[in-house]
Amino acid sequence: MIGCMQCTLARRSFLQLGAMTLAASAAGPALAQSARAGIIDFHTHMITPDLPVNLLPSMRSLKLEQWLQAMREPRLHIEHMERVGVGSHVVSFGNATQGISWGDAQHDLRVVRGINDRIARDWVARNPGRFHGAATLPTQDVKLAIGELERAVTTLGFRVLQISSNTVDGIYYGDPRMDPLWRAIEALDVTVFVHPHGQENAPPLDQFSLANSVGQGIAELKVMTSIIYNGVFEKFPKVKIVVAHGGGFLPHYYGRLDRNAAERPETGKNLKKLPSEYLKSFYFDSCVYSPAIMAALIEIVGVERIVLGGDVPVGEPDPVAALRRTPGLTPAQFDMITRETPSRLLAQRA
Repeated sequence: MIGCMQCTLARRSFLQLGAMTLAASAAGPALAQSARAGIIDFHTHMITPDLPVNLLPSMRSLKLEQWLQAMREPRLHIEHMERVGVGSHVVSFGNATQGISWGDAQHDLRVVRGINDRIARDWVARNPGRFHGAATLPTQDVKLAIGELERAVTTLGFRVLQISSNTVDGIYYGDPRMDPLWRAIEALDVTVFVHPHGQENAPPLDQFSLANSVGQGIAELKVMTSIIYNGVFEKFPKVKIVVAHGGGFLPHYYGRLDRNAAERPETGKNLKKLPSEYLKSFYFDSCVYSPAIMAALIEIVGVERIVLGGDVPVGEPDPVAALRRTPGLTPAQFDMITRETPSRLLAQRA
């Protein structure tokens, strides 16, 4: 019965996208081009055939092979853009699909250099205007990571860095040991995109694909609180951090942080304001799978802190249509989320 339900949902999504494609064709190419001009999806993924797929069993899906093919081929990304009315993708390595480490730091440096070169060559350079590359780094060695970040920015022209929620050593990015990396990020004026690698497939997350469904939100909560409480925004006020999946649970559970700030004031030793106020120091993508949650996120953090994020090819079949379903969303707010804010995050400071 579950398999039948999933097949029905998959067919429904395919038919909906087909109907949208026909409608766009009937309206004429000029209108379709105008509609998508400048729309940027900040959350899309690629994988490389040089590495194996490394998914937990609970994270596998009936659509797995379809997703993997789409992550290997820029052409399929572009076809998706044409269907849903998007101009360009910020494309990052599929860390939840192929892992965040494959050996020691020197080996990982060679691997991530290959990943970054592939994005720059096969995705960005061969498809002008359609892709913005996001770099990946061997963050278990901060010195090596900084060197590769500098190369990715100055040689490859990347404006985005993707990090996981933690390093392969289990260090979260607010840890003071990461301060030299944040200093380099701020100096190079790179926007950071946080995409969780996931949670261990262990109790209580070992059934019902919970390591993927709620585990990602838990990972995002951990990295955001690590960044907030260790004072990253105080030490490096110009950093720009986008968190995937609307920031997971934290934007909707901040009240308890502020309660602790009053009852346990020592928890705020690195902070100059309430923990909840730092939520507006982050940016968030729109990949939340619920119009009501999207509306709440806008209310909590402000529309100017949100960018379009489709998690292509594994997320919303049509992230633009999903965003438009947000209750009360105005045309100006839609443009801010899909065009203005992502464009600003991709621009270099003068």
